[in-house]
Amino acid sequence: MTRFLPGAAAAIVIAAAPIQPGAGNLSRGCVDRFDAARDYFPDKVTVRDATNFSVEYRRSFKVVTVRGAYGGSPPERYVLVQCGTPAPALAGDLSGAQVVQVPATSVFAGSTTQVMPLVDLKRLEVLTGVSRLRDLVGDAVQSRVASGAVREFAAAGVVDAELVVASRPSVFMSAGGDPALAAIRSAGIPVVANTEWLEPTALARAEWLKYIALFLNEERQATAIHDATSARYRAISARALAVPEASRPLVMTGRSTRGTWVIAGGRSYVAALIHDAGGRYVWADNTAVGAPNVDLEAMIRRASQADVWINGGGWPTMAAMLDDEPRYAEFKAYKTGQVWVYERRQTPGGGNDYWSRSVSHPDLMLADLVKIFHPSLMPDHMFEWYMTVRTR
Repeated sequence: MTRFLPGAAAAIVIAAAPIQPGAGNLSRGCVDRFDAARDYFPDKVTVRDATNFSVEYRRSFKVVTVRGAYGGSPPERYVLVQCGTPAPALAGDLSGAQVVQVPATSVFAGSTTQVMPLVDLKRLEVLTGVSRLRDLVGDAVQSRVASGAVREFAAAGVVDAELVVASRPSVFMSAGGDPALAAIRSAGIPVVANTEWLEPTALARAEWLKYIALFLNEERQATAIHDATSARYRAISARALAVPEASRPLVMTGRSTRGTWVIAGGRSYVAALIHDAGGRYVWADNTAVGAPNVDLEAMIRRASQADVWINGGGWPTMAAMLDDEPRYAEFKAYKTGQVWVYERRQTPGGGNDYWSRSVSHPDLMLADLVKIFHPSLMPDHMFEWYMTVRTR
């Protein structure tokens, strides 16, 4: 028996596969014979770090809630129905929820941060669309692209709704609002939000691996991966936080553009990382979660004596920094050569591995920062993303 999956490419045919007693979630194919008394999701996730998504399990479907999906909009709710089981009757606050058949067989990813979890879950075969091909990094992803299986749907930064609709993915995972999303949704293609970038800690951002796993029925694997990542992160942080406060470096972030400095907010995941890596952030008292602006004079007053400068970026040399802004020379971190950027792994086309793999591997990102702040604590760690700006 075979079934065509609604919302998937018309040419995809999936052989039905019965769930055996005692088996885990069905991560490929459909249910052959529906049993109303069976729990089709014996493997479940528990959300511990992330604050912007949650899941409730029913026997044959899951209810996923995403908060803060599109600015100040109400929470989004999605009903993920096991393929081969009857569509549930939706009422009340679920009456307008989007329905997605799972496991998804074709995923369009709106951000590079949504691609690496597919690699980690060993489910890269479901990736069929990305916003821009030139942003992709990693051998496995490049091999998938080279096969011709991945389409580009927003090369110029605007989603091509016609291309998406013609491709008929099982699910379109957005990274923010776009006028084209309404047209895609009205064509019957499920559009779901992924807002990991709004989370206040690195571990919370990484836990969106579980969110992606919900659409693939890969809860067991996602839980194992995140548990291991979290354990490594906390072990590394414990070593850094054992350093006395007086021995922790003062850390600054960002760069200036025409007199305005963009910093990491004091309640952002970057600020949390600095703390967890045993650093003292110059803007720790700032209340912003995102990336607020401060004027250059305020930055000089606050950070001129900072020991380490991270997350500026885009400077090929220290001299080029002064071409960008001559007053960079007033900062201690510039004078001592302690300006660190996350551009160690870039492709010729401009893709930066930091904006892909670091989100799902915060333990490695933390290890990089501890290596910068307290080199003796991580003598064997090889930098993944960070490097100093070249002197020439």
